[in-house]
Amino acid sequence: MREPLLPYAVLALSLMGCVSSHFDVVKMSSTEKFAVINIDGRNAYLIDPRTESCFLMTAGGGNHSTVHVPCEKLKRNVPEAATFITWAPSGEAAPTVSAPTP
Repeated sequence: MREPLLPYAVLALSLMGCVSSHFDVVKMSSTEKFAVINIDGRNAYLIDPRTESCFLMTAGGGNHSTVHVPCEKLKRNVPEAATFITWAPSGEAAPTVSAPTP
């Protein structure tokens, strides 16, 4: 009889969380400049015009994380970011998302 795989999957996923992460550095031949807006020394917004992406980076205590943030909202709510986010519409509210009714 086959054993359930769930305990093994949980063990594998928990072990993957213990692997330390690191950054590799690659020098690109030609690219637009990244913009980094420092919030408080531990947190910063990263704006990448090449991929039209915006991220919130956090660091502290040897840990770091990066999460995607909507560029339109960042442009609207953080005046320092507006000059770097040229691809997003100005002055318009971000589109609202509504769930379909069941």
